[in-house]
Amino acid sequence: MLFALLLFSALAFLLLAPSAGQARTRPFFITKEQAYNGMLRADIPPALVIDDGDTVVFNTVMLLGGNLSPEMSFDDMLALRTEMKEKGIGVYAFTGPFHINGAEPGDTLEVRIRRIVPGKYAVTHIYPDHMNIGGLPEGFSKGFLKPLFLSQDRKTIEFAPGVTLKTRPFLGTMAVAPRPGEELPPAVPGYFAGNMDNKELVEGTTLYIPVNVRGALFMAADAHAVQGDGEVSIAAAETYFEEVELQFVVRKDLKLHYPLAESPTHWIVMGFHHDLDEAMKMAIREAISFLMREKGLSREEAFSLCSLSVDFRVTQVVDGDKGVHGMIPKSIFS
Repeated sequence: MLFALLLFSALAFLLLAPSAGQARTRPFFITKEQAYNGMLRADIPPALVIDDGDTVVFNTVMLLGGNLSPEMSFDDMLALRTEMKEKGIGVYAFTGPFHINGAEPGDTLEVRIRRIVPGKYAVTHIYPDHMNIGGLPEGFSKGFLKPLFLSQDRKTIEFAPGVTLKTRPFLGTMAVAPRPGEELPPAVPGYFAGNMDNKELVEGTTLYIPVNVRGALFMAADAHAVQGDGEVSIAAAETYFEEVELQFVVRKDLKLHYPLAESPTHWIVMGFHHDLDEAMKMAIREAISFLMREKGLSREEAFSLCSLSVDFRVTQVVDGDKGVHGMIPKSIFS
């Protein structure tokens, strides 16, 4: 009897275990010259082709084509940024795109954030008042750039004497291709995800993005070592990632029209709009839709529950489209 049970267990393991052709881990490391610095489009040739379920371990490079550096002055950075914009080049240096076999328009791409290893240094900055960039464009006559250095274990940053920050690395930008025919700036968030700057998307969380073109064409950039909700000065601790490990799963059973995220403790809905009030309304609508769809609540019940238990936070206020995200606690559901 025991032998039969062991034999059955062994056969079950062999049948359920992924074969050699399934669920691979793919390394993909780039130099700054290999980064993609253009607009978001649906016709960018893929840099890597993977299968549904595969994991990719990759790196990212600094902003400004990989050239942003703590050795720069603010004027150096501004000159480089101005030059790139005059040439029509985006200031984001993307790793990708990744073509995921099996992803079709109408599907959802599930992006599981497994691991992030930040780099050794970072930069934060503010722009002068006359540029009208940031959440408080007043009282700063000159631009400012501050170099930041991570501790050897990459766990902290000494911002100033007596001021130590715990790192909480995340990708500021994770995007799939927009709809065919559209060309979008890389600094804008939207239905394709993009530059969400959502500090909740750390390792251990999952992002769900609606797919708009065959293969999804996923790209990542804008590495942040740490950021507060709002990102009010326009910059987080802008860094690079030595390694990011993401797993990609094509979901045929999940139909979304807007990005959704999941942490071990919360469901996270999002809204983006150039008007912060409208972004808030969008996030509330997304929360109501989620609670009706997933939890079977009426519209009235869902809206009431949003007021009682959902925390709505300002994601960022500094890009063309501002963001609000709603934190729906899993603990309230039995």
